[in-house]
Amino acid sequence: MVTTSLLVCGAMTMTWICDKISDAGFGQGSSLIICVGILTGYTDTLYKMLSQLTGSAVSWWPYILAVLGVFTVVTMWAVVVTEGCRKIKLQYYGFKLASAAREDSPITEVEPYIPFNINPSGMQPVLTTTYLLAFPSILASLLGSPFWEHVKAILNPETSLGAAPWVYYSIYAFFVFLFNIFDIANMPKEIADYLNKMGARIPNIKPGKATIEYLTKIQASTRFWGGLLLSILATTSTILDHYLRRINEGFAIGFTSVLIIVGSIIELRRSYQAYNVMPSLSKALRRYGV
Repeated sequence: MVTTSLLVCGAMTMTWICDKISDAGFGQGSSLIICVGILTGYTDTLYKMLSQLTGSAVSWWPYILAVLGVFTVVTMWAVVVTEGCRKIKLQYYGFKLASAAREDSPITEVEPYIPFNINPSGMQPVLTTTYLLAFPSILASLLGSPFWEHVKAILNPETSLGAAPWVYYSIYAFFVFLFNIFDIANMPKEIADYLNKMGARIPNIKPGKATIEYLTKIQASTRFWGGLLLSILATTSTILDHYLRRINEGFAIGFTSVLIIVGSIIELRRSYQAYNVMPSLSKALRRYGV
């Protein structure tokens, strides 16, 4: 009873802290808390790795440089997956940009566009796949069925069924790819309706059904390549973590968590930039009496 009460109080306290961070305008508080926890785990893991390597007679500099190189590549890959998008230009009925209206106009305006992110779900496909593949293990523990025990052995990379033919990693990559391209909401139709309401259209594309078909094709293309990149990134990170645990006696850096860290840092940067723009935006609104 005491343990349950302490856990509930701790969860409520963390929820309150996350809400305060979000209300302050510095990104999602829960994502930042998770990011800080992962980074803290990284420092502990690096300390254990260095302690283990310095105690051995083997030169550890090549190993450290290799890990740092792989970590840099994975981080850059995660940035591409998180920030990658395809921009669809827009055109408003009867309006022109100020810079296009006059050739000698000093006003520089950004052309309006619709961004289609290659990975709009972030880390969600990876988390969903992890929970889904852990479900047979839970059923095997509860039911004790030989069928679920066999499925558990197949989905365990430590066993010969899972590690030798790479069954686990193939299924893992497939489900990450599938969950990334899966779209619950009909976004192309919603975007097309919104464009009609705001008096905008895509150049050389007729409004209505043609716009919906064009946006559906663009969304399918971006999500396909985003799902492919994300599945390769997540599967490669899982394999690296698996072999690093073997080498380092049970602990690894956790390359799979890099996507969470990258997403949290990018979101924090955007929030900070928006926070800095607020004073100048308020002055402009007061100038025009808004």
